[in-house]
Amino acid sequence: MTLLPPTQAEEQLSHLVQQFTQWRQSRITPRGRIPTPLWAQAIALSQVLPLARVAKQLGLTPHTLKRRGGGTVTAVTAPRPAAVNFVEVNAAVWRTPTAEVEVQRTDGARLRITYGEATPALAPLLQTFLETH
Repeated sequence: MTLLPPTQAEEQLSHLVQQFTQWRQSRITPRGRIPTPLWAQAIALSQVLPLARVAKQLGLTPHTLKRRGGGTVTAVTAPRPAAVNFVEVNAAVWRTPTAEVEVQRTDGARLRITYGEATPALAPLLQTFLETH
């Protein structure tokens, strides 16, 4: 299944809910395995719609759907590059920090900032951080 626009994905989800209902009514044992085509459709829809929503609509747990491959994009257009074990960093690129600030709110949230500028504009950032809780 290709990635769909959200409106088409919603229609597909409604159709898949009906397919799951029909499968559950016709299965022989109460703990029968979900057919592979139904899993494939559920996984594809979880790439477009929120995984938790797809799982809930289909009567699955989000953990089960995620474990089966939901929420991960399976279509890869280019091969992944080989893992790099060593990266050379030019020392001229690094600047020594001129200001380091660490702030902790009463709710336990922390903010740590390291600046390389001579006069960092900390006041607006700190004010926003301290007021949003």
